[in-house]
Amino acid sequence: MFSKTKRAAILVAASALLATSLGGNIAYADVTANNNVSTATTTDTNTNNSADTSVATATNNNSDTNNQVVNNTTTKTTNNSTTTTSDNTSNTATTQAAYDGINIAAVRNAMLNELNRLRAQNGLTALVSVGTLNSYAQSRTDGFTNTGVDNHAGWNSNNMYPYYLDAEENIAQMPFSMLGTTDPTIIAEKITHEFYSETYDSEPNYGHRKNMLNPYINYVGIGVSISANGMVYFSQEMGNDQASHSKYSASDIYAYYLTNENDYANVSKYDLADSKKKSADYVTRDNYNTADVRGGVTTKNHQTVVYDRYGKQRTDFSLAPNSSWISDMIAIIDGNFFYHVSTNGFVSANDALPWASFLAGSTVTATTNAKIYNNDGFYTGHTVATGSKWIVDRRANNPLTGVKMYRIGTNAWIQQNQLSRN
Repeated sequence: MFSKTKRAAILVAASALLATSLGGNIAYADVTANNNVSTATTTDTNTNNSADTSVATATNNNSDTNNQVVNNTTTKTTNNSTTTTSDNTSNTATTQAAYDGINIAAVRNAMLNELNRLRAQNGLTALVSVGTLNSYAQSRTDGFTNTGVDNHAGWNSNNMYPYYLDAEENIAQMPFSMLGTTDPTIIAEKITHEFYSETYDSEPNYGHRKNMLNPYINYVGIGVSISANGMVYFSQEMGNDQASHSKYSASDIYAYYLTNENDYANVSKYDLADSKKKSADYVTRDNYNTADVRGGVTTKNHQTVVYDRYGKQRTDFSLAPNSSWISDMIAIIDGNFFYHVSTNGFVSANDALPWASFLAGSTVTATTNAKIYNNDGFYTGHTVATGSKWIVDRRANNPLTGVKMYRIGTNAWIQQNQLSRN
């Protein structure tokens, strides 16, 4: 698994798009009428990340956002504190009685079993539960009952000693109304599925999945706590002691962590998440593996060839130049990388720029006279003024510098190191 993951990291960093000129004034991020973002009719794994979904927050120790998703009808979030409202006293009492029935020790044990079941499906060894990490994980979730999930504020790997090497943390909150059960196994499956898929993260980068499937860690601790309003908090604290750390190559560990800088998943599988993927496009076989993507691709400045799931060129259709397409996965076909754009339709990674799409409508502020880059990663000779604010809709890696860049207009991007997030 590691070699494919590492190659996927190289893929995203190396993909490039032939530049088109930036004409006239810079427009707010859009896709022109000739470049409408298209979606495959049978791509069934796109996720709705709107603010209309129920509250479920998950963050990992490589995350750079609060990842809040809020149900406007039943939940109010203020200063990272979430409260659930109810229309009448009897409903509140029923909910209270229900979540009081959760057996925390049983949920912790079920979460360990489900985590290791996921790892087994991907050919990885089971993580060993140790008291030090369990105690720290529980202290973390106990603290969340007062603060809510805090984007790792206060996390300190030294508190995990002697398992503080290669340390990782996954934390989440989920209301009991969303869990809908006191069954420990079902709760464990739901939170593991959320960690794996990041369905409710506002900025998913699959960091939780990468942490759970890290082949270079050996130990784990799990915490579970319930607040007075029925919010359930979860923590996975993972790491190595000196003996386990010494078994692995430092360069291999570093290369694996680099995948957290990209908005795609490991080449991996999880029966709960994959159950909805019925098409043959998603079925792993010899010389064919897939990894999730949450975003799309933009083709280069020429008619773009489409391939089938066996890597054979299709002759019935191709993609227009400079057109954008929703993509839900990377496919590795005979060692070459492709992006899924339709049923049995893939474009070569060499022919497209991949981007994550979850930023639509958010804004950034230039912290300097920020350089504008084109889709190919080249500086266009234009800048935006210090302090200017821009609506963005996509994030990608600059294929030349490897730095994340945010799209502020058609074929116009500014890099993360010259902006602040609003």
